Amino acid sequence: MRIAIRYLCFLVVMLYAGTLYSQTITGKVKDEQNLPLPGATIQVKGTQNSTVTDIDGSYKLLNVKSGSTLEFSFIGFDKQTAIANKSEINISLTPSTQELTEVVIVGAAMKKGNLTGAVSSVSGDKLREVPTPNVVQALQGRASGVYVQQSAVPGQTGTIRIRGNNSLNFGGNPIFVIDGLVTDSNFENINPDDIASMEVLKDASATALYGSRAANGVIVITTKKGSRSGEAKIQYDTWTGVSEFARTIPLMNGQQLFDLRVDAYANRYMDENPGADRAAYINQIKSDGSTVFAPYELESYRTGKSYNWLDQVTRSGFQTNHNLSFSGGGEKGTYFVSFNYVDQKGLLKNSDFKRYNGKINLTQDLKSWLQFGTNTTFSRSESNYQEGSAFGVALGANPLLPIDSKATYLRYGEVFDQNLYNPIISLDIINSSSRNRLTSSNFLSAKPVKGLDIRTNLSVDVIDQANFDYVPSYTGQSLRNSMNGEAHHYRYSQLNYQWDNTVSYSKVFAEKHDVSIMGGFSVMSNSGNSTDVRARGFVSDDLTYMALSGAYQKDNAQLGSNFTDYTNQSYFARANYTFDGKYNITGTIRRDGSSKFGPNNKWGTFPSIAGSWDIGKENFLSGFEKLSQLKFRVGYGMVGNQNVDAYRYFALYNAQVSNNSGTYVSDNYIDNFDLRWEKQKQFNIGLDAGFFQNRLTASANYFHINNDDLLMLRNMPVSSGYKYKLDNIGSTTNEGIELELSGDIIKNKDFKWNVSANISSAKNKVTKLYGDATEIYNLGGYSNNEIQRTGNFFLGKSVNTVYVFQYDGIAQQGEDLSKVNYGSRTVQPGDIKIKDRNGDGVINDQDRYVVGDLNPDYYGGFSTDLNYKGFGLNAVFAYSIGGKRPSGTYESYMNSGGMSAAHTDLLDRWTPTNTNTDVPRAYYGGGRYTLGETDKAIQDASFLRLNALTLSYTLQDKVAESVFLKNCRFYVTGSNLFIITKYKGYDPEGGDSYPLSRMVVLGLNVSL
Repeated sequence: MRIAIRYLCFLVVMLYAGTLYSQTITGKVKDEQNLPLPGATIQVKGTQNSTVTDIDGSYKLLNVKSGSTLEFSFIGFDKQTAIANKSEINISLTPSTQELTEVVIVGAAMKKGNLTGAVSSVSGDKLREVPTPNVVQALQGRASGVYVQQSAVPGQTGTIRIRGNNSLNFGGNPIFVIDGLVTDSNFENINPDDIASMEVLKDASATALYGSRAANGVIVITTKKGSRSGEAKIQYDTWTGVSEFARTIPLMNGQQLFDLRVDAYANRYMDENPGADRAAYINQIKSDGSTVFAPYELESYRTGKSYNWLDQVTRSGFQTNHNLSFSGGGEKGTYFVSFNYVDQKGLLKNSDFKRYNGKINLTQDLKSWLQFGTNTTFSRSESNYQEGSAFGVALGANPLLPIDSKATYLRYGEVFDQNLYNPIISLDIINSSSRNRLTSSNFLSAKPVKGLDIRTNLSVDVIDQANFDYVPSYTGQSLRNSMNGEAHHYRYSQLNYQWDNTVSYSKVFAEKHDVSIMGGFSVMSNSGNSTDVRARGFVSDDLTYMALSGAYQKDNAQLGSNFTDYTNQSYFARANYTFDGKYNITGTIRRDGSSKFGPNNKWGTFPSIAGSWDIGKENFLSGFEKLSQLKFRVGYGMVGNQNVDAYRYFALYNAQVSNNSGTYVSDNYIDNFDLRWEKQKQFNIGLDAGFFQNRLTASANYFHINNDDLLMLRNMPVSSGYKYKLDNIGSTTNEGIELELSGDIIKNKDFKWNVSANISSAKNKVTKLYGDATEIYNLGGYSNNEIQRTGNFFLGKSVNTVYVFQYDGIAQQGEDLSKVNYGSRTVQPGDIKIKDRNGDGVINDQDRYVVGDLNPDYYGGFSTDLNYKGFGLNAVFAYSIGGKRPSGTYESYMNSGGMSAAHTDLLDRWTPTNTNTDVPRAYYGGGRYTLGETDKAIQDASFLRLNALTLSYTLQDKVAESVFLKNCRFYVTGSNLFIITKYKGYDPEGGDSYPLSRMVVLGLNVSL
């Protein structure tokens, strides 16, 4: 009995001690938007003790030893740990950048982690840090290897290149894969608010499953889905902003332009009349009765007036975005529904863009082994554009000319210039377009046994576009061409369908052997047609383009139409093997057939192989506790390019009527039944690393690409009866490096600071042209036989070279200029000299040289995120280093002789008393070398741009819940706030036709 009592007492003491040693921990797990994560796992590290969160994100974990480590995990989010040193632990998980979740690839769902090639990931939240309805613009600077050039025109996409240029004539934008639907155009219809994540696939291993369409890279977009938690979520996001021109070109005012014209005419007069009295001539042209200035110009100059015509066609811009979404689900399905409205009023009057989007994503378990889903979007966009010449004419208008809203044409001096249509009247010209687009990706997935997925995916993309223009009879455009009013209708429709069928199987054998295989086939068909009608001669402008029957110039009408159809058929297979979670090898093969090629070469085969080694999991690194991840990747593969027009291997003929007789007329292209695929062979080697529980991550890639059988237009001899032939005639190489870094510098409950950056470089080189050719020139200009600055190809040089004369300074008084024969050009003191590069004493085309190329040496972006309690500060930058770019706009203003608008740089022009300058003298007339013909005009297009700066405040949980909200965030954002660049055009990336805007935005994010 005494032993039993002692044993009982010992048991009570031990139980009591156990309660002191272990404890119950409760708390909540939320995402980065402070929303609950139901189904998150909490586990005591090294034990089987675990639990999951309920519908509110709450959890309760029993018998936790004090001081032990808790692991919090949820699919698609970074794992976090916490020390069990208190009874309540709340955790906020962030979306994972390393553990890639599931995406839909050619109709098959797979783990992003199984993409062993070069992949960059961007979350939807990161894209939305830049307030723009344009997904391409939001991507700028966010992913290594991705070079984005923005467009300033409302509603237009801009250009995007992945790993530079890999084709001479037929390379371009990458394809977008949106929930399995492949599209290569109309990216402006994508709503950034619907995007959950974006993956940029860059090398052949990653893109191989897309074969013929992946030569320019692949951007995979996964849109938002509902949750099976059963709790509905309502999200409303909105922002409104005002904008202005980010940069302007400094032009001379009226008084400065007056003096420039005096100088230019006086210089010409003295060249033609050596020994004449310059002062007397100047006095004459500045007096009443001047042969150089009109009376209105003399009046403006004498009264000190200067007129700004640009103000008449510009305004403050306005943009607004509204997005409302509903999501949720239950045990057998999920739903996500969103509505989006975008309204952009451009900085030019009569320019605007509107977009309406509706989206529905549904998944439904029909059986325990059978699931159906749809991702369907309808989009309508409406655009109005200012007549093409209005902005340029207004900017370059004579500042001495008083504003006149009724004059048909503008003028310098006495003569009205029929090339200068009055921009105020041009505002009455209607240029409108609309596009309806329906995209729908629908799948049926059967999983009859564990690991087996039989999936079929049918996608459609339907586009209906209409453009309507009307030029009123009273405009200069109509009067000059005797149109008496012109109406233009252009309608285009397209149907694209894609059917993907796959069978995939995955299984883990003996715990260490993870095998997955997939096979399938795909068919794609694209058909489009357009109708183009122009009618002229209207009795009244009242009905504009809406009554073509009212046109009376029947013989002056123009009719056009076009019908195209092309198809692709593909077979593909993929196998992935992983051993012990550390060693991975992936092989892919795809065979594509395209109707764009002739019967001899319709099919192409594109294989790839890649492997990876997760070194961080090796035992010999187990002592390196600060190392979280270290993965080595290598891959090699081939993809193809078919990015040419349909039927191009045929010699095509069009119907034409002449003298009441019908005939067929060639389009000047000879047939080529041997036309074949461009082939792109890619090698990639990469390394991914993570430190301090992935608080610091890095990813690096090196790539080398050989491009063969490049498609290019050849000029044909006259004897052939044709002008051109599309042929496989060139080869290039392209190599580069990419580096991405991200770090959580500070990460605690109240204060978080994250920085990220990326840098990329891609260099291409032409290694082969047709036959023994070492160069192919791009001819054009006034005579159509002049070598152009860009568009030429030289063996051993970049694809995008700039080819010009070398600037040799300004000729000075007393200098012997007879040593060089300038041909038909005149060089006198104050004029530009050209360098005789080959030393033969003659300046001709042999003295041109490649000054550089349009591609930057390096490009990328960086960002920083600071969060303290509810306050946040975020900045997103983009940069480009080393690219060259001509600016036709700047050059035209530098060539002014006072009879056109002039840049203020001409204030430092050469004169006999100002010889220490690189700006030539003023001269009205031709016969001199212009700035644009020399390397002096080729500018450094490097820049650093602050894409967005955001200050935000998020209501604390208790405050938000008191007004029945789960989350409420207010923010103010400045976009494109500044740019640092030496480029003297409007913008080093957006070009010269239309300046980019600077915008300040007020925004709100609310969820229920």
